[in-house]
Amino acid sequence: METEEILLDKRQVLASLSELPDKVSSEELIERILFIKLIQNRLRETTEVPHEQVMNELREMKERKRAEYARAA
Repeated sequence: METEEILLDKRQVLASLSELPDKVSSEELIERILFIKLIQNRLRETTEVPHEQVMNELREMKERKRAEYARAA
């Protein structure tokens, strides 16, 4: 079963990125975009997801990205 791609609203992404400091790492940019994507995904779900579960998923996503960056370096 193929999952539907989540498309992000450009204005929402730009608004979120504008909250970041003037100097920011590419890792922080990617994490911010992935966080927005995670939120959009959760909003599409029909059941409620506990806050702790969302935070755990975000933590796991960050750990995977950090591992990818470490392998690439």
